Amino acid sequence: MSDERNSQPVLEAEKKKRQSRSAEVKYNIFLEASRGDAAVAEVLRKHGIHSSELQRIREKVRLGALKELSGKRTPVAAEATETAELRAEKERLERALLELTIEHQLLKKKTS
Repeated sequence: MSDERNSQPVLEAEKKKRQSRSAEVKYNIFLEASRGDAAVAEVLRKHGIHSSELQRIREKVRLGALKELSGKRTPVAAEATETAELRAEKERLERALLELTIEHQLLKKKTS
């Protein structure tokens, strides 16, 4: 029985699952590696990542910064703006319809 217990943790340790890191964690890894306080190798070991992953993070940070600095709206931002504009237009039309309905009811009463 002790062999079964000892073999199970070894099997779990051998299975490496991909870790999903949030954007905030990735950005903090980027900052930590960029600061120069610690060697990049130490940062990689601390977070359990390979240098290729750090390179991907750096490239995403670079692309994100360029996109933000270019001033171009992303499709998501454009959709959000369009949605807000459509909601405002819908509210304006609903108010106009309500006013017309009230006016129509008043006119019906006057003619009756």
